[in-house]
Amino acid sequence: MAATPLTVLVYHHLEEPTTSDVSCTPAQFAAQMEALQRAGFTPLTLPQIRLFLAGGLPDLPNPVAITFDDGYESLYHHALPVARQLRMPMIAFLVTSRLGRQPQFTRYLSPAQIREMAESGWFEFGSHTHDLHTDTMRIWDAFRSTPNPLLPAVAADLAQSQARLREILGKPAIALAWPYGKYNADTRQAARHQGFQLHFTSRSGSNEPGSDPFGIKRLPVTARDTPESVVRKARGSLFW
Repeated sequence: MAATPLTVLVYHHLEEPTTSDVSCTPAQFAAQMEALQRAGFTPLTLPQIRLFLAGGLPDLPNPVAITFDDGYESLYHHALPVARQLRMPMIAFLVTSRLGRQPQFTRYLSPAQIREMAESGWFEFGSHTHDLHTDTMRIWDAFRSTPNPLLPAVAADLAQSQARLREILGKPAIALAWPYGKYNADTRQAARHQGFQLHFTSRSGSNEPGSDPFGIKRLPVTARDTPESVVRKARGSLFW
């Protein structure tokens, strides 16, 4: 029997009330996680995702991964308690230049909060770049020269992000989520050179054993989602 595909859900900010379509309230998030647990889903860690894609978990029932982009402080206050209570592993991708700061509408996780979350055993962390949270490919396409003059900046940013994560966590990060899900062959190679073994994108869909670990698909959770629609998404339905 074919393995059940892996759906990777992506969240952003948890707030009350929501002010963005990519946010949800803490109560919504908790209800959605409880619904996934009741439906028999198995949340995966990053090493388990890598093993699944390599075909090493063929009999795993209903795999799912819970991911967060950006690294807002709301994860410490609202997602960590849920992860602990339900014993559900979760993954956060950090914009490492913003840690402990509030450059926009809300504060980002501090290094101390990240360490506490990692030490809980229920949160893992990856890169969302150091300071390239922008549509890099739009800038990239503005150049016509080869090699692209933006490539050294991308490589340096990824190296800086990896160094910051290693400093905080005591070990290198193995995963990266591309801002806006955008990348190309050159930036992908730069990320691999920095030790990022799993690359998460915004391409929609589920992932099967043998799927590309450097092009992992995800499904976004929005402010309009309900526990029922999140379960449908986790089952791989593109029609919610």
